[in-house]
Amino acid sequence: MKKEIGKEQIKAAVSLVSAYGIIAFLVTWRTLVAAQGVLPGFSPIFYVTVCILFSAALPAGFLLPHSKVSKILMIFGSYWVSFQITLFFACLVELPAYIILTALLKILPPSQFAVLSLFLFALTAVLTVYGIIHTRNISVTPYTCEVSRPVFQGKWLRIAQLSDLHLGSINDLKTVRKIVKKTNSLRPDLICITGDTFTENVREVFEFEKIAAELTGLQSRYGVFACLGNHDAGVDLPDMLSFFQKANIRVLEDCAVRQDGVVLLGRSDMAPGGNEGQTRKTIPQCLEPSDKDNLIIVLDHQPGDIERSKEAGVDLLLSGHTHGGQFYPLNRIVRRFFPHYHGCRKYGDMYSIVSSGTCTPIPYVRVGTKSEIAEILLLGGK
Repeated sequence: MKKEIGKEQIKAAVSLVSAYGIIAFLVTWRTLVAAQGVLPGFSPIFYVTVCILFSAALPAGFLLPHSKVSKILMIFGSYWVSFQITLFFACLVELPAYIILTALLKILPPSQFAVLSLFLFALTAVLTVYGIIHTRNISVTPYTCEVSRPVFQGKWLRIAQLSDLHLGSINDLKTVRKIVKKTNSLRPDLICITGDTFTENVREVFEFEKIAAELTGLQSRYGVFACLGNHDAGVDLPDMLSFFQKANIRVLEDCAVRQDGVVLLGRSDMAPGGNEGQTRKTIPQCLEPSDKDNLIIVLDHQPGDIERSKEAGVDLLLSGHTHGGQFYPLNRIVRRFFPHYHGCRKYGDMYSIVSSGTCTPIPYVRVGTKSEIAEILLLGGK
């Protein structure tokens, strides 16, 4: 789908490119120093030139009109950026160690420290390759939740939860086909998508119409419902909503649907990107007085409103956003912001399930986490 680039997207791109420029500079500098200290005849000019060209691939692919060339540039650039980000974290360990051990204490001479640095960077690169391959493998995570309220006269409800698809040049039509096939194999009664279907723009989504058509193949008894995430926002929001409509996915923005004694409420994101965000309604404001006697399921992209959801009488809260931390040390950072950052926990009578995401955005790396579809078997009381 061809899209013109808006002013907000240009501002965001400038900010991202500036931040990435700092990351790329640090990584190029430290890896160059390590390589020069170990590899005889290493050409710094050639290495720096290659790094600059590789780093330019992603922004070039984004700015060019949609074509095979721009898609190749975006795919290559996305993976290159993923490498740069993981190597950046390695640099945050390597550079202070160099300053302390070599520059200040002079425990290790530069040549010996260069060997350790190169080993660290090589190990990080190997883990990144593993993480890139691992993130493409989507698994099914089963949960069983027993609630006090009845589910279809005391029977069960099978829910498939997708989250954080982050559609783009990597998470493309082929990926969506795999997701649809795996989701349908679960034979769910209800399919819920808990936000971040996009990454703030539709420009990087190649085969836009075909992906929407592919998602119409999702099969469940009661349909497919979604809430919006913080990345489902910005100047492209109208196109995103049009996409959901074409995909036969009903978006719930601070509103609920009711059927067979079940209330399904989708909340607006607590912090949407762009400038269109408004203060969202509370859960009680979205419910009717009679809903308190029914089973209440809430879709809320960010797992930051757990206590208020419990107090509002919610039975099942489904969230995403955290990506499970993706890899160390990001998981440590995520835990500080979201104590419940992955998995299933019970808060009083309410179950909270936080998905690590069916896909990921940049960096496309997972180590110690997994891409998943949550299969939730909801057992009701009588």
